[in-house]
Amino acid sequence: MPPRASSSKTTIIAGILAGLLAAGLVAFYLHQQSAPHGGNAASSQAAQEQNARAVDALMALPEIKAWSAHIEKATGGRSHGAVMETSPETRLVDGVVCYQLSFFESTPDAAHRWESFVVTPDGKRILVDDIVSGDLISLEQWRKDNAPMQRIATQ
Repeated sequence: MPPRASSSKTTIIAGILAGLLAAGLVAFYLHQQSAPHGGNAASSQAAQEQNARAVDALMALPEIKAWSAHIEKATGGRSHGAVMETSPETRLVDGVVCYQLSFFESTPDAAHRWESFVVTPDGKRILVDDIVSGDLISLEQWRKDNAPMQRIATQ
């Protein structure tokens, strides 16, 4: 029986080492993904400023302002409207890198997505991301087809 006990110890040790190696590789991969590309703090700061401009442009839309005010009023301040990055990955649209942002209703229990958008870093172009069809539509088309201001009139 002693050879069998030694064999099981070897198997256990090999399993532990394999697990540690896998965990180390995952940690290394995640660290590489989160490190600023180019290793330049200035480029990271510029990206944060561009992201903030994109968020500000989206928050300035009349629909987003009205939705936020409606959520606050309807819930007595228990819930709030929020714009959050949907994906840390940017999206290339017509050769321009854009941020993927969504408007959420943030409740004490969960966040509920109302709409998704794609916004240029300067905030000058905002498209609505139809997550069902995968199409991007202009704000004008979205307003015409979906009447987003009616959403708060019926709630």
